[in-house]
Amino acid sequence: MNWGILGAGSVAQRRVMPAINALEGHAVQTLMVRDACRARDLAASHGASNGVSSVEALLADETIDAVYVSSPVVHHRDHVLAVAQAGKHVLCEKPMAMSSDTCRDMIEACNNAGVTLGTCYVLRGWEIYQRIRDLIRNGDLGTLIELRAHLAKWTPREADEWRLDPARSGGGVLIDVATHYLDLFRFLAGEIVRVAYMGSSRVFDWPVEETAHALVAFESGCHGSLTATCTVPNGGNLLEVYGSEGSLFLGKTLRIVRGDDVVEEVVVFPDYYSGILTDFAHCTKTSNTPIASGLDGLRGTQIVEAAYQSAREQKIVTVISVG
Repeated sequence: MNWGILGAGSVAQRRVMPAINALEGHAVQTLMVRDACRARDLAASHGASNGVSSVEALLADETIDAVYVSSPVVHHRDHVLAVAQAGKHVLCEKPMAMSSDTCRDMIEACNNAGVTLGTCYVLRGWEIYQRIRDLIRNGDLGTLIELRAHLAKWTPREADEWRLDPARSGGGVLIDVATHYLDLFRFLAGEIVRVAYMGSSRVFDWPVEETAHALVAFESGCHGSLTATCTVPNGGNLLEVYGSEGSLFLGKTLRIVRGDDVVEEVVVFPDYYSGILTDFAHCTKTSNTPIASGLDGLRGTQIVEAAYQSAREQKIVTVISVG
């Protein structure tokens, strides 16, 4: 698959393009940033054939099969619609869009154009989470009772970054980072139907939230809790899953406890994107639905909308249905 990169920012440079180049049969064909000199330099650095400074120039490249969209969130709709109109498959960075109505526009455009739309909920592409999902679905932990996730890292930002402007980003750590784990909750335990949320900004004093806390209820009746923050230098990622017959704990190791039986193993985590990229490329050739589809992107946005509504109105909010 020949890839176009629309918005070769930090994530594309650190994660996506190296992952593409490492996959057999994949190549970065053309990348786009607004500065022409920087585009040429980045193309040379990442082995791309071309570096261009406009969306029009990127989409004019007939050798591109699919485009990875990594522009600021406020531009996702227009860029995805342009890619679809050009007849190219599109993998859109999360969050998919600023609103659920916008997500529906993107899904409709890709369906009408007959191109595949995926969302970069990369955790779905990791083997460890697919294995945990199988354990849950096979009943190895019994009836699912509760999920907990905790993400803590140190991520200071420059004051002029678009992620700190709610008009361009849609919000802070909830929509930018925690949405990965809300989607992981859905992947593991099914639909989220209610949410209660609080956010805060006490360290960097950002105009968007630095720390997000969410409580969710699933359609099945189980519950989940999530905390994500960009303000803790000595943090880490933790996932806990509790069932009526067993529990598991995932950090740097995976520990599964069933009664007196305890199994623990070291986990080797993959690069962030190779799983989602491989699945997406396969789906463009088979017309299968991507493991993280446009509908998953829509659902993630609906949950975030409900969470922010919860904070505004200080109440538990029902998440509206998909579609």
